[in-house]
Amino acid sequence: MVTVRLAEDDLGRVPFALLGVLLLVGSATFSGALSTHDPVTDRRVEDAVERATAQTDAAVRAAVRDAAREVAANPVTTPANTTVGRVLSENQTFRDYLRLRIALATEERLRALSARRGDVHATASILRPTNESTLRSAMDRVSLEGRENGTMLVVTVENITVKAQRDGARVADESVTTTVGVRTPVLALHNRTETFERRLDAGATNGGTLDATVTTALWAAAWTRGWSQYAGAPIENVVSNEHAALATNAGVLLTEQQTFGSTDADARHAVGRAAVRTGVRSLLAQTGATGAPALADALPAPNEVDGPPLPTVSTDRTIEASVGSAADHGLVSLLDGTDGDSLDDVVADTHRATVSVESNVHVVQHTSDPPVDAGSDWRLVATTTETNSSVTTLPTRAPAVAPDTAVAAVASRMVTTREQTTKTWRLGNETFESEEQTVKKTRVDVAVVVEPNAVPGPARPIDPLLTPGGQLDGENVAAAASVADDIVSTRGGFDGLARDVAEGDVPSPESVVAPRPSGLDAWIRADLVSLHQRVRNRSLTVSARAVAAGEVNPAAELAADLRSDRDELVGAPAAYDGVADRARVAVRAAYLDRVLVELDHRANQTAAATGAADEAAQDANVGSLSSAVAAERTARQVLETTRPAQQPGRPGGVRFVPDADPMYLSLGGLSGAAVPSVDRAGTYHPLVARNTNLFTVPYGDATDTVLEPVFGARRRVSLRVAAHALLAADDTLAASNGTDDTLRERHDELELAVVRATVPAEEAARDTLTTHTDLGVTERQQVLESTLGRWDDPAHRALAVTNGSAARAIAVSATTPRTVEADLLELRLDDAFRSVRRSQSTTVPQRLTNRTVESTRTARQDVVASATTDVVRNATEDAVEERIDDTLDSRFDRSFRRVPAGMPVAPVPGYWYATVNVWDVAVAGEFAQFRVHARGGETESLTYARDGSAVAFDWDRDGTRETVGRGERVTFDVETAIVVAVPPSGIGVGDVDGDADERSAGWEGGAGCTVATDCRAL
Repeated sequence: MVTVRLAEDDLGRVPFALLGVLLLVGSATFSGALSTHDPVTDRRVEDAVERATAQTDAAVRAAVRDAAREVAANPVTTPANTTVGRVLSENQTFRDYLRLRIALATEERLRALSARRGDVHATASILRPTNESTLRSAMDRVSLEGRENGTMLVVTVENITVKAQRDGARVADESVTTTVGVRTPVLALHNRTETFERRLDAGATNGGTLDATVTTALWAAAWTRGWSQYAGAPIENVVSNEHAALATNAGVLLTEQQTFGSTDADARHAVGRAAVRTGVRSLLAQTGATGAPALADALPAPNEVDGPPLPTVSTDRTIEASVGSAADHGLVSLLDGTDGDSLDDVVADTHRATVSVESNVHVVQHTSDPPVDAGSDWRLVATTTETNSSVTTLPTRAPAVAPDTAVAAVASRMVTTREQTTKTWRLGNETFESEEQTVKKTRVDVAVVVEPNAVPGPARPIDPLLTPGGQLDGENVAAAASVADDIVSTRGGFDGLARDVAEGDVPSPESVVAPRPSGLDAWIRADLVSLHQRVRNRSLTVSARAVAAGEVNPAAELAADLRSDRDELVGAPAAYDGVADRARVAVRAAYLDRVLVELDHRANQTAAATGAADEAAQDANVGSLSSAVAAERTARQVLETTRPAQQPGRPGGVRFVPDADPMYLSLGGLSGAAVPSVDRAGTYHPLVARNTNLFTVPYGDATDTVLEPVFGARRRVSLRVAAHALLAADDTLAASNGTDDTLRERHDELELAVVRATVPAEEAARDTLTTHTDLGVTERQQVLESTLGRWDDPAHRALAVTNGSAARAIAVSATTPRTVEADLLELRLDDAFRSVRRSQSTTVPQRLTNRTVESTRTARQDVVASATTDVVRNATEDAVEERIDDTLDSRFDRSFRRVPAGMPVAPVPGYWYATVNVWDVAVAGEFAQFRVHARGGETESLTYARDGSAVAFDWDRDGTRETVGRGERVTFDVETAIVVAVPPSGIGVGDVDGDADERSAGWEGGAGCTVATDCRAL
């Protein structure tokens, strides 16, 4: 082998310069070719496919939003028996419908998708379903998952075909799966609405359900109204469907709050309006106001939408408790000296004082010689003692005295007392004397003081006291100074006084009386009247339910509030400006003490009543009133309109706002024109109710007859109750043109009894005018005739005596109007009326009153339905039933057709331990449309609506919309029983309007449309 080195071989060698030129030219030529030709043809296909796949994600995301909006606006909760409806499962209808709509919306969105890369065209698609099988396949390719409490929807669409073509020839074909996350609250809206409906239909074992709310609310209302009725309030309907409707709507709001974190603002106002209307009827009925129905009917209807919203409505019916008449009673009793000292007595006491000697006595030295020991043989036969004392002056140190005590004179002395004792001893015929000396030095600080008499109010220094001046420039007790000088001088000055005091001889106190300055009485009286107005207007607002539960005692609360402010109201200065100023403050303190005594008395009465109610409830095995009312109060807390209720955390910042139509589920039928998805000519009942009272009609003739052997005619009712019964009879007679002879006869008997019961009040007014005015006998009679004559019938005149109208009219007529004298006379008259009403002479026999009420009811309405009678009979002990039936048969020609208000519990006759009554209440409701709005956060605003309409769409593009199913309306049913027990006697408890079976309009057909076809299903 021959080895040739390149450097040495010059055969065929190309010069390097030429090689460089060739490389340069070749490079330029190659680069130009690269700029005009594509040697890598597969890259365009790949780019086109990638672009189409990227657009697929966006298309699916848009399809999810499209489907979510459509499904929320027209949800399907019950599938139809159609091709598309059968695809949806029974248990997850809504989710399946959402998956199906996402699949179809994705197909629509993908049809518009296109991606190009050069001459390569890429598309994405899924098959459009054509039958039930392909519909199911389309739905199955979509899976979804709710995250972040349903506000984020994660959707996966499988088997999306991506194709690429060039010049009509397929160059690529892929199957992809797309997963996207879309912030839409569609699942949260549906899930919460389903939870809301379940809570409306849940049982009472869960205290947060509608059933529990209605039960506790009606229990509390029935016990409160029932006991008020027992106490004498003219309540005809203890439990009404109106109460059930209000409780139901409050419970709906509570369930909304629990489920959505907020409530329907319009519904809150509507429930507030309903609460006001019901509250007006209830509360005014308990006060006996005759204008309650007219006032209640004048208020806006619950579903009224025109005009401005009502003012703030409390979440709970409240009671405005004021000191009121307790302040009046305190003023009158102080002015007139009833139940204690009068105003004049208090003022007189402040002008009295006692002059006395106060001292501090302190033995500073006491020495004694030791006793002489004469021996046992010596006998003591005589003892003589000589005492002398001396007094020296010391620096003055005044003894401690009370703040309101003045020191008229003061001195300090040292009293030295020497006692020389001589004893004579004898032994046989011998005697001798022994001497013993005792020396005692006593410091005596002595003062002559002036101590004002004790009166109500705080002790304060009085300056001036011993000199004239101060308020009204009075004399004060200036005379006490001379009395003090006399006490000192009669004891020989302070030396003698100190010597006497050291020996225990203290001068007796002496009394002095200060003269009253001119204008004192008018000044103090004006100040007292001003304080009375301040105290009278003091009030507090308490929950009526809390009062019924015994959780709050208004009178006790007012007393505690008054006590906490007593010092401020008394207004005592650091030092009294003379005796007159102290008298003014003492009168204020005495007045406040009177008011507090009256409030404490009322508090004790309230506590006794609520305690008895609670014991009766527990004895009836229905639990305590406080627990029932506490649960009911929870429901009413959602009625607050001035500020939002406490809401749970909102996932992702999303706020769910329910929006119901009608906003208030009223008992009256609504016109279809005002309700979504109801025929305009139809009638829609959003709520129906029925409550059956087991023992109804007044607690009158029947029970009186049964119990007459025990109680006779001693049971009586107040003048106010009898007057209301007489008014009802008056109205009924007028409406019937007086054709009912039985009612006329009983009316006349009751009228005569009311007239007689009013006489003591008229006599009390005459006595008050005699004592507190300068009117003569004739003038007093003219005042009474002219004022009481304004009420031209006995019933209204009796009510005027009981409600304060008569007191005001008499006072204005007897004195100058708008003066302090007129105001005080009115208070005296009203207090006199209250006092006389405590006597039996101003009451009316209960039996007479109830017989008239029974006749009034009979004239207005026929006897109670026989079906109710059967219920009562079946629920009554046989012995009681037989006794009542026999007695009623002997008195009436219709056995047991007039049932008492409540049934005495056996044994009867002779004694019974309670009167009980039972109500069976059922309500059913339906929202014509229930919407929930999702707002805020990062998700889109979305509205979910259920109105019972059928949902249909053209899923196969054949031009025909096929029904998928319907979004059922939100409905519920509640049923509960209420038992009320009151003590024996009285008027019992129960619905006395004769309507034993109260049914709202539409009850027979149930909630919803009166005619089913009126509820459009298209």
